[in-house]
This record gives sequence, structure tokens and C-alpha cells, in this order.
Amino acid sequence: MQLRELVTRIFGGAQPSASPQEAALRQILNEAEALRRARQPEQALARYREGLEQARAEGLTHVQEVFLGQLGALYTEWGKFDEAEAAFQEALELAKSANVPYRYARALLNLGTYHLRRDNLEAAQKLLEEALSLGRRANDTATVSLALGNLADVYLRQGNAGYALRLLKEVLPQAMQSPQQAAYILGRTGQTHLHVGEADRGRKLLAQAIRMAEQQNQPEQELMWSCVLADHLYREGQYTESLAFWARVEELKERVVALPREYDPLLSFSQRSGAHLRLGHYADAEKLALAALESARAAGDVAAQVNALMILGNAQRAQKRHSEAIQTLQRAIELQPEAVGAERVRAMITLGSLYQEQGDNERAFALFEEALDLASADPNHREGRAAALRQIGALLHKQGNNQAALEKWTEALSLFETSGDYAQAARTLCDIAAVRRALSGINAAMSDYERATVMLNNVRDDATRGFVLSNVATLYTDLGEVETAKSFYEQALKIARESGNRRAESVRLGNYGWFHVMTGRAREGASMLESALAISRELGDSLLIAVQLSNLAQAHHELGDLQKAEQLYRQALSTLEVSDLESKRWNAIFQSNLARTLIAQRRYDEARALLDAALPVSRELGDQEAVARALVRLGEIHLAQGNAAEAEKLAREAEVLSRKLGYRKGQADALWLRARLAPESEKTNLLREAKRLYTILHDPLVDAVTRLLGE
Repeated sequence: MQLRELVTRIFGGAQPSASPQEAALRQILNEAEALRRARQPEQALARYREGLEQARAEGLTHVQEVFLGQLGALYTEWGKFDEAEAAFQEALELAKSANVPYRYARALLNLGTYHLRRDNLEAAQKLLEEALSLGRRANDTATVSLALGNLADVYLRQGNAGYALRLLKEVLPQAMQSPQQAAYILGRTGQTHLHVGEADRGRKLLAQAIRMAEQQNQPEQELMWSCVLADHLYREGQYTESLAFWARVEELKERVVALPREYDPLLSFSQRSGAHLRLGHYADAEKLALAALESARAAGDVAAQVNALMILGNAQRAQKRHSEAIQTLQRAIELQPEAVGAERVRAMITLGSLYQEQGDNERAFALFEEALDLASADPNHREGRAAALRQIGALLHKQGNNQAALEKWTEALSLFETSGDYAQAARTLCDIAAVRRALSGINAAMSDYERATVMLNNVRDDATRGFVLSNVATLYTDLGEVETAKSFYEQALKIARESGNRRAESVRLGNYGWFHVMTGRAREGASMLESALAISRELGDSLLIAVQLSNLAQAHHELGDLQKAEQLYRQALSTLEVSDLESKRWNAIFQSNLARTLIAQRRYDEARALLDAALPVSRELGDQEAVARALVRLGEIHLAQGNAAEAEKLAREAEVLSRKLGYRKGQADALWLRARLAPESEKTNLLREAKRLYTILHDPLVDAVTRLLGE
């Protein structure tokens, strides 16, 4: 790119004063350039040499410098670095002898750029600074701009982004006057803004550079800045957008003779496969992970091999190929037996999670503990320690040890926040909030959910944003803040759909359907749940299928189709694989829900048997809201069978528990039951309080209460 700029500077456009010899040499140069772009380096080399010999014969030293510069560029692209350096050095000697400042500046620039390409930063810096000084004295704006841009790259690689930005700000206004220079300086400035933490400004400038390069037909520039932006977006968690830029890079590769250093095939394969994995595109993730693995092996890059194996293992795991995934992840660990770095820790945690999914909690816990010890050995590896603690907490929670889980998660949260990983911090807050809600009710969870929501201001990872919004939406539904809940459900669902993550779409569509059922729009909810269920069946996720069947059954109950509701509840129970505490919890919920439908059909003995089985499990697992619902349903049976005293006792227990939990639905249902048992002197107050709560919740039972009140 720099050489083409300066070829124009030497030869100019169609200059009337150009000699016939110079015109012929320009034609040779153009033909050689076309051959080079057509990836015919041998033929291009022959034409460059022919032009160089003619320029020597004619005594045109300034033209010799141009051909030597182009030869140096070709040799560099070809990997023939000794020949490249010799060509650039010869051009430098010619320019120095001519004593023409702008030519000498150009030759210094070319040789400095060559050393920058070779990562010889000290030599590059010295040559580029000299080129900059001479270019300024010669008032050669092209050389000045390109020298400053390349010097900025030197300072970036040396970790001095602040000074690099200072240089670029100096040259940017002038560079914008030259369409040929603008994309380069814009892109380098945008990249530097990213390095100093000014992400919005950086993204804006990079996008501008890409547009400018496209307009000026500069595929190298467009590719370079697309790579930089793709990498940044991936690190920010904007996986769909990152993939879009990588797709453009793939198109541009065919038009670029020598890929810039910003394009690293290892980085490309790794990020693209990682993005597809996070978006739920598992086949694409696997294909690219295999390509990344092959490329990493060829480069002898162990860390890149481990990263590729990690993505491959996760893709296999997501496709239920567990034995393959275990083998892949074990290979990742074996590749680095003595390492104490982040990749080994990640591999152990991922393999442990896979064993946990398969029910081998002992092996999972051992791997998590080993990962924790390994991460703790390095005081700078806070994120690895936090990730291990989060997984240990999840395992403890799954085993029913919620207090210990909270302790691990609280420590992990602190580490995530300290390291600036706000996405993982927000997810951990949702874990903490869910357990606190189960143990102590909605009010206990509110502050954690609110913190997670506020934390999203620092999170660009759409997957995390959708996860948090979906969790918080469920809380707001139970609080009766319907408009806020609706907005969060829609945002979370939109994120899942735009990213193409089918599992997330199914979960969030199902949750949104449940929201409609709970707020009196059962028909709309049923339609959404049917769609969610279809996706879950495609994915083969038995727990998700069972939960959505239960929610769909509830929709049909509200619509008055009790037989359909019963059928769906029984399908949910038969679909669920009861293998751990979480599935036991759901099994008890489904039993209690089915009991409600049987009560509506006056099949009290069957309903009682289900509740007698479900209630002890919900109590044992600390699912307090499920306990409150089961108590009310048992009370309904006693009321129907004429046992008012027992019904009143159960209703009061449910009301006290629900009030303590901040569980408005449970409290309203308990009040509704108590009102039907109470003497006339108390009934009205109980009904009015139940109506108030049902109104807040937009619960369809508000109509029944209103009728009983005679209002």
C-alpha cells in the first residue's frame, strides 16, 4: 500500500512532461503489478527486473528506486526476506546519493516498513522516524502520513497506545484530504482508540475506514480493518456481528496478494468457530474448530491447538456426542501437562462440566478442585479461579448444598468484578439470585437481579444480555410489573433469534408463552409454547421439552380444556428423566400442577396422592414457592371434602410462607382459599386483598374474586 502511494508520487498521473522512456517503464510497472495481483509472482518478478535493467540503462535513478521498492515488496510477500532487504537497501543508497530529500524519505519509509513487517521494532522505529523528519522537511505529505501511521503501529506493538494515538491525531485531518491515504490512517486511528479503551470511537473510525477502502477499491485496507473490527467484536461478545466481518474477510482474501499481519488464520478459525459455538451453530463450530486445529498443528502453536480442541469438545458435547467430547477435552489437557496457564484451567473446567452432565459428580468435583488449585498458583489468574469457583458452586447447588454454593459464587463474583469480566459477573449474580429466591423469596433476590441488570451497561455480550434479561423478566412477572417483564422478554427473545441460537430461542419463547398464560392471555401463550416445544423437540432436550409441556398444559387448563391439560401434564412427567435433584424438583412441580387439573375435575383422591408425593420433595429441596402452591391445592381438596379446619390450617400456612417469600401469586391464592372458608365478617377483607394482588399480577382469577365480591 505504501509503495503504490509513492509510485504515484514519483511517476505521477498522465504527466505531459514524462519522457517516452518513462512512459514505457510505467507500462512495464503496471503490467508487473497486474501479474503480481494475479498471483503470478515469477512473471511479475521478470517484468520488475526488466524494468529495473531498462531504468539503469537509461540512467533514471529515481525510476530504479521505484522498481527496487516493488521488487522488495514482492520478495517480502514471497517470504524471500534476504532478497527483499537487499532491494530496499539498494534503493536507499541510490536515493541517498541523489540527495533528494523526498526520495530518501520514501526509501527510508519502505525499509522501515519492511522491518516493521518482520517485527524488528527497534530498526523500524529508527528508520521511520528518520523518514518522518525528512518527509516533513520536504513537505511530502504522503510520506509524512504513511510514516506516522507505521510509527503508530510500532508504538502499538510496544504497548504505548497513548503516544500512537497522539501521532495519528496529528496526521488524521491531512490524511482525510487524500482518498488513497484516508482508509489507512482512519483504520490505524480506530484500532488505537480500541487499545486505549475508547471502544465506541474506535468502532466508528474502523467502520469509516472499511467504507472508504471499499469505495477506493483498496481490498488490503478493507481486509485489514475488517479483521481488526471482527476481533474486537468477538472479544466484546458480539458474535453475530463478528462473523459478518469475518465472512467479508473470506471474500476479500481472494483479492489480496499478501495478507496483512492483522489477518492470522489461527485467529480467524478460532474466533469464527468460537462465535458459532456461542450462537448454537454447533456443526459450523465443529468444522471450523477442526480447521483451526490443523492450522495450529502446522504452526506448532500448542496454545492454539488447545483452544481449538476446547471449542471442538464443546461442539461435540452440545451435539450429545459425549464420549467424543471427553476424548477431545482430555487431549487438550494432555497437550499441556506441565502448564499452569489459562488454557489448561479452562480445559479442566469444561471436562468437569461434561462429567457433571453425565452424573459423575465425583470426577467433576475433582477436576474443578484441581483447576482451582492450578489457577490459585498464579495470582494473576483471577478469571480461572473465578470460573472454577462458579462451577464448584453449581455442583454444590445441584447436590442441594445451597449455602455452600452461595459462598463459592460470592467469591467468584468478587473475582469476576475485580478482573473486569462483567458478563460472567452478571451471570453469577443470576445464579445467586435464583438460590436466594428459592431459600428466602423474591425480596431476597431483588438486589442481585437489579445489580445484574445494571451490570449490563458494561456488557456487550448479547448471549449474556439475553440470559440476564430473561431471568429478570420472570422475576418481574411474579412481581406484577407486567410492562417491564414484557419488554425484557421481547429483548431477550430478539437477541436469541438474531443470533440464531435455537436453544436460547426455545427457552425464551417458552418463558414468554408462560408469561402470557400467567397474565390472562392463555391462547397467545399456548401458541408460543407450541412453537417453543417444536424447537426443543428438534434439539432433543428432554428437560426443556418436559417444562414446556407442563406450561402448555397450564395454558389449556386456563382455557378450560382440562382433559388436554391432564394429557400434557402426564406427557411432561413421562418425558422427564428423574436423575438428579433438579429433575426431582421439576417432577414434584409437574405432579402438583397435574393435581390442580385433577382437582378441577373433582378427582380428589388422585390429586391428593400426587400432592402427598410432591410436597415432601419440594420441602426437602427448599423449593418454597412450590411448597406454598402445594399447600393451597391440598387445602382446596379439604375444602371440597368438607374438612374446613384442615383447609384453613393449610391456607394460613401457605399465606404466611408466601408473604415471607414476597410471592404474591401464592399469597393471593391462599387468601382466595381462606375467603371461601371465612365468616362473612372476614370474607370481604380477604377477598379485597386477594383481588388487589391478582390485579397487580394481571391474574385471570381476579374475575372470579370480583364476582364473589359482587362488584
